[in-house]
Amino acid sequence: MSLRDLSVLYLIAGLACAVAVYRASPEGRRRAALSAALCVPLWPIWAPIALTAGRGEGGERVSGAAGEAAARVQGALREGVSACAGTSFEALLSREAASRIEAEVARAAARHAELDALLRQSGFDEGAAAARVAEIERGGGAGARSLATAHLHLENIRRLRAMRDRDARALEELADLVQALRTQLVLARFAGSSVEGVGGIVSEVWARVEGLGAAIDAHGAGTEGPIAT
Repeated sequence: MSLRDLSVLYLIAGLACAVAVYRASPEGRRRAALSAALCVPLWPIWAPIALTAGRGEGGERVSGAAGEAAARVQGALREGVSACAGTSFEALLSREAASRIEAEVARAAARHAELDALLRQSGFDEGAAAARVAEIERGGGAGARSLATAHLHLENIRRLRAMRDRDARALEELADLVQALRTQLVLARFAGSSVEGVGGIVSEVWARVEGLGAAIDAHGAGTEGPIAT
């Protein structure tokens, strides 16, 4: 197969992915079109991110504050990449780097959505769990084991709620920071600011992104200890 044939196949695959990304995008038509256009030349990298960034586990859309924060990060990153393209700042925020950041944000938003859905189930109601503890304590005849189990159940729910809320705060803070990076890059492009003025924000963005990934990997590996039932 010649190089020309491979190029044609690559282009066809890119166009097919672009159509899929455009149809699946939860954003407005303009952003969906931009995402689809980016998918044509970069479909091996961009298509998996664009198709999964707005979805939680089981194919559900990531909504709420975490989903909005993830969308803010995505939009600001794209504008930042465009602002520094072809300038001395391009090495600070390349398309590949932006894709990596979006992938971590998508993972965090998906986990938040999964935790939020879990905590909406009746078996994870904090009020009901606290009421059960109080009921056993008032009764006095259920035994120490039953009381310890009820306390453990309540503590597990509170830990899950704390994880969910921590993810939401981290995503909101990252979204604010990435938006600040975007405006700094735009300013640097038109005002001729130095690279050093942008590097500090980029470092902070990466630190927060790595923190998100580390938290997800730690909880996934159970490094905080199992949640007993």
